[in-house]
Amino acid sequence: MKVVTQEQMRRIDEVTIRERGVPGGELMERAGQAVAREAVARFEPESVAVVTGKGNNAGDGFVAARDLRRRGITVTVYLLGPAEDLSGDALEAWRRLPPEVERVDQPEPDALRQALARHDLIIDAIFGTGLKGPVRAPWDGWIRALNEAAAAGGIPVLAVDIPSGLAGDPGGEPGEHVRAALTVTIGLPKLGLVLGPGVRATGTVVVADIGFPRDLLEDPAITTNLMTDEEARDLLPPRPAGGHKGIFGRVLILGGSAGMTGAAAMASLAAARSGAGLVYSAYPEPLGPIMESLLLEPVKIPLPGAEAWFTDAMAAAALEAAAGMDAVAIGPGIGQRPETAGFLRAIVCEVTAPLVIDADGLNLLAKDLSLLARRPGATVLTPHPGEAARLLTRPVSEIEADRLGAFAGFDARFGGERKVAIVLKGAQTVAFAPGGQRTINPTGNTGLSKGGSGDVLTGLVAGLLAQGLAPGDAARLGVFLHGLAADILAETTSVRAMLPGDLLEGLGGAFRRLEREGR
Repeated sequence: MKVVTQEQMRRIDEVTIRERGVPGGELMERAGQAVAREAVARFEPESVAVVTGKGNNAGDGFVAARDLRRRGITVTVYLLGPAEDLSGDALEAWRRLPPEVERVDQPEPDALRQALARHDLIIDAIFGTGLKGPVRAPWDGWIRALNEAAAAGGIPVLAVDIPSGLAGDPGGEPGEHVRAALTVTIGLPKLGLVLGPGVRATGTVVVADIGFPRDLLEDPAITTNLMTDEEARDLLPPRPAGGHKGIFGRVLILGGSAGMTGAAAMASLAAARSGAGLVYSAYPEPLGPIMESLLLEPVKIPLPGAEAWFTDAMAAAALEAAAGMDAVAIGPGIGQRPETAGFLRAIVCEVTAPLVIDADGLNLLAKDLSLLARRPGATVLTPHPGEAARLLTRPVSEIEADRLGAFAGFDARFGGERKVAIVLKGAQTVAFAPGGQRTINPTGNTGLSKGGSGDVLTGLVAGLLAQGLAPGDAARLGVFLHGLAADILAETTSVRAMLPGDLLEGLGGAFRRLEREGR
């Protein structure tokens, strides 16, 4: 699903009305009715407060109020701006409010707080996505009163399009803003709902389809996307009933060193959980006794040598093993020794199968990014912000301030037609596909904020690549499943206590949820 900036949504709205002939008033009717439907379906309210400003967002609120009243629900509209400031479609919607809808004009914040306490649902229709900068007096006082009333009375808040006080485009910390339990956004999600600090205030986000032309909503020129359950389900590799291990892909994991065998083991086991038919784990031979004890299902390939870490002398054996693979991953637990850098160089420059590079593999790669231009096959990089900062030679603060733009043009610069996909991990992980499309991931929680979680993701993405997914698709599906596994685990355990190893079990639940709901 596409995610839009304020300007992109404004353009879709304008084209729909001026070029496609859909009246703005009709769109407002559909939006308000969608809000009312969600309010009834999710909250079953008996008394609803609709708090409005003076723009089109208010018009959506007026329509919702009329529709709720038609359903027999008690509704009061609290108009925060002067009625004479209403215009256009919003004014027409105001005039069409039935007399049974009580109207309260410009209450003082204290009076608003007290009045809202007698309702069991508050609909926020004060500001839309066009807000620029923090709200000012007297609006900040009204928003504060709304939040206080909702918190004190445990009253849910439904925001129309976006919680008032947030901007459609993400920025720094917002000023006073509504904190919603549910946001019914119109047409497409806005960036401010799914990226940046505003995410904390949106609650559950529901996208209301009000009839914008499909070609406008799916315009490939809109390069930011939000992963959905439906899209994840469609990307699942086929699993024919008569299949066997030979057709489900072969994965090689190159990982581990003294003290870091767990990283390699988790990546290998995650690849096995991905649905891949055969998983091989290659490691320095001195690690053999430990790896034998950690791994049951994967095939073990000890690389000959006396050192308990990868050296360039082990590259020939590793390349021989990689020759028969459908995907290879390198990085978990390999360390950053100079000898390991030579090993990495050989793998990056000579392995033709799709290659996932993570962890210390990325740190070594950052010292010589020209290796990417020599890659003979597809590549997926999975950096956290610190690793991204080293790859891009920029401060972590800059990476975090512009997660969507961090890797703009990177594939053209170092991979081009060689197909470099990137996963920028962290809160609101972003997957960058070759060619410029970016996907924001909605799943996951702070249970993933522990060393080792990335190793599980590495193995999972490698396994999906081995089953035939393109680099960008393997990246975004892997991230989605990884986060979904954590979300499922959080239903039965604390995110504080969640361990990366738990995700291996959680992956089964993540796949099952997608498969079951797709029937």
